[in-house]
Amino acid sequence: MQETTDDPIAALKAILGPSGWVGAGDSAPYATDIMGPGGECLLVARPASTDEVAATVRLCARHGIAIVPQGGNSNVCRMAVPLDGQAAVILSLTRMNRILGIDPASSTATVEAGVLMQTLQEAALAGGRVFAPDWGARGTATVGGAVATNGGGLNVLRYGTTREQVLGLEVVLADGTIWNGLRSLIKDNSGYDLKHLFIGSEGTLGIITRLVFRLHPDQPVTQSMMAVLDDMARLNEFFDMARGIGGEHLVAFELMPGMGVEKALERYPDLRRPLGTRGEWYLLLRFAGLDSVEEPMMRLFEQGFEAGILSDAVLSSSVAQERNLWEIREQMIPYQYFAMPSLKWDVSVPRGRIVEFLDRAGQIVHALRPDAICYAAGHVGDGNIHYTVFVPADSPPAMNDRICTEVDGLIWQMQGSIVAEHGVGAMFAERMRRQKSDVEYAMMRQIKQSLDPDGLMNPGKLLQRN
Repeated sequence: MQETTDDPIAALKAILGPSGWVGAGDSAPYATDIMGPGGECLLVARPASTDEVAATVRLCARHGIAIVPQGGNSNVCRMAVPLDGQAAVILSLTRMNRILGIDPASSTATVEAGVLMQTLQEAALAGGRVFAPDWGARGTATVGGAVATNGGGLNVLRYGTTREQVLGLEVVLADGTIWNGLRSLIKDNSGYDLKHLFIGSEGTLGIITRLVFRLHPDQPVTQSMMAVLDDMARLNEFFDMARGIGGEHLVAFELMPGMGVEKALERYPDLRRPLGTRGEWYLLLRFAGLDSVEEPMMRLFEQGFEAGILSDAVLSSSVAQERNLWEIREQMIPYQYFAMPSLKWDVSVPRGRIVEFLDRAGQIVHALRPDAICYAAGHVGDGNIHYTVFVPADSPPAMNDRICTEVDGLIWQMQGSIVAEHGVGAMFAERMRRQKSDVEYAMMRQIKQSLDPDGLMNPGKLLQRN
């Protein structure tokens, strides 16, 4: 892997071999994300090993070339494509897709960063274990990308965030040095726990190449309930009821807007309408266990009606019916339903204040733009609401900025965050700066300066450019 030419792109091609790169002219699928084309891509590097990643990084560092690490490119915050104004090499980890080992005795999995989440889920399940992180893009998102963003998803209520599933990491640092932190220990107080610097760092400090994950015992028996919430003000009451009855059987507790459910059923004819009653808000929750969870689920069903919290509900009675309910949930993505400019929040607030946030945010938006559409769906159990405001095409940029500023301010006033699980990327970098104190932001910059002094690792993401 020696550099034999003064042309860094030609040298990269030599390092990676004929199967290990895609030229700039063919890079559009890599340099484009959900928001559209990114900036200039000099080359797509597709290394097949940690050594090739390290050699690529060393060469780019030597020539001052920016690197944009990329997994499945399913992020929605402009995190994994180059930005305008700084040409970059995209380093795709999709060829590093091997499951290196699953150890049922210690309930761990060791994998390369390019393994798809769904692939690891299926492999773990075959061994009687669960890889907990899960969200709609499981078939395209890689585990390395999931860790680099500290993704959340449907199972956080039961198992915690992706961060809590990581036991060890291998990382290629900005100078091409390889840090081997592939440990599977539950306890290790031998100094700073360095892996946490890289979890959620969005590729700005180094490139995650291999990982050790914690696995969990399989809970093969599941049952789900979809319900119409009669009174949104009683959301927390019903959640507490579900947790009290279900205990550790409660895996997920989701909030869905009535407008989203209707649009999903209209758009996707294979989806079946599960309830006769139509409501403004729906709940979808799942119990799981080693044996039947029908008794606690039925108890929750009955108590929800007796308390007057639910106006209609259905319990899944087959695998197909349960799959239909969760497919409806996965189609709560609003961009497919509204052809309008949008303002986006990935809100995290204390769980007990979700209803308050939705009420106050709606009042702010409609006071400024009465014809805006407010759309919210999310994970009640961890206080995470995906909040989108659709505005008419003629809404002035100054008005849109004011809506963002005032809703951001509300979230911070409520001790919340505008970035819960999707990451910061370039989309939220400026707004995230306003969320942080000067002291906290300076600490983040010092970490970045220490590990990436030349600012070549995914520049313009997470932290604002200097």
